[in-house]
Amino acid sequence: MTRYSVAAYGLKVAPFRQNKKFLNLGDMDGRGLDLLHLIHGFLKSIQTSAIIEEQFGHYLSTENITIQGRSISFGAEYGRFGFEGAVKNVRTNRRTHRFGVDESAVVHVRNMIIVPPSSNTALLLAERCSGRGAASIFLRHLTKAFRKRFHDEGLILHKEGLTEEAAWKRFMERARLTQIKVVRYSRNHDLADAITGIGETHIGRLEYTVKPLRSSGLARQLISPLMDRSLKPETQILGLRDEVEADEIRLQLTDGDQQREIVLGKDGLPTLVYPIKTSNEDRPPDEAVYDYMTELALTLAQSLELGLPSNWKLGSWTKQAKAVQMEAVRDEC
Repeated sequence: MTRYSVAAYGLKVAPFRQNKKFLNLGDMDGRGLDLLHLIHGFLKSIQTSAIIEEQFGHYLSTENITIQGRSISFGAEYGRFGFEGAVKNVRTNRRTHRFGVDESAVVHVRNMIIVPPSSNTALLLAERCSGRGAASIFLRHLTKAFRKRFHDEGLILHKEGLTEEAAWKRFMERARLTQIKVVRYSRNHDLADAITGIGETHIGRLEYTVKPLRSSGLARQLISPLMDRSLKPETQILGLRDEVEADEIRLQLTDGDQQREIVLGKDGLPTLVYPIKTSNEDRPPDEAVYDYMTELALTLAQSLELGLPSNWKLGSWTKQAKAVQMEAVRDEC
């Protein structure tokens, strides 16, 4: 699997119970209220006082917050705490440090927020290192802060993973099928009912899983007929009776860089990560990561028709814009 990658997320704002009435993020109230300025205030809030989730043992802090026109780049440190342990050198098998319940082995990741001036979609590009990143906890607390800030106005911040169609096509061209999972949420308690196909009741989640005997994966030629449903895994692979209908069919695919699960019939594409190519095992420097994010932002903006201007990294902020606040919510942590 790829060691260094970037995940992409889309952010939108809509009034409560009007999920399709997305607002212009550069001017949400008609008086210049800008989501980018609000996110800057949120980042400064976390930089001043880190988020500590006592209940779940999560820690998040931000640093190196840099404004560039319609974008903000920032570093984030995320980790777990609440237990004692040791750090070991895996090459020598020796302990190098012991840590206590109030210490955390944090991972430092680079991130970028882009808000086109007249678009209803903002981009969050978040670095991941060996599968670890800060996007989930960052978005969770950004949503909480936004909800508190705009409770009276009834505005909701929506978030979703983004996958560019060309990237998905490249993934599918390389993908190997590593697992087929048939899921049912009801079945018969009585054998006689099972024969007649009546009397099914909900008893929980029932899964039938097909995995290859070797790590090479299942036959690649199965992918296309499974996805277009010309091949029914319930009966033609698992051998279940014809009356059995799956509630969900999940395919697990890998292209060597990442592993993703597809739920057949579900709208939208699974969220992919975008590998950062490196010439060696060393971690890429900040400049290389942010250059890659800049290229990815342009690709996504064109694919999603976000109207990102060519000078989106230019332009200075006023003192009023830099002073906009949106405090992190800490009493729910």
